[in-house]
Amino acid sequence: MNKATKTAVLAQPIEIEEGKTITEVKLRKPFAGEMRGLSFSKIMEFDVDTMVTLVPRISELTERQMINLEPVNMPPLFTAVASFFVQIDSPNE
Repeated sequence: MNKATKTAVLAQPIEIEEGKTITEVKLRKPFAGEMRGLSFSKIMEFDVDTMVTLVPRISELTERQMINLEPVNMPPLFTAVASFFVQIDSPNE
């Protein structure tokens, strides 16, 4: 998988427009400008307000869809976002 993108598999499908639902969300590694006005520590704490702002900047979801998100879908999305900022692979890969 490209390290600049992650796919979050949703626990429950969400309707993104009339008659169209999705079961996963592709997230792109944020650039510094997309994190403007946000606290890095709040991202790593999975602060809902911060994620409601950041996720639409790096995915197909809108802020309104984030506000209406089922809580069960928050952990997969938030974990995928946070994984951009931690080293998961060994340093020699």
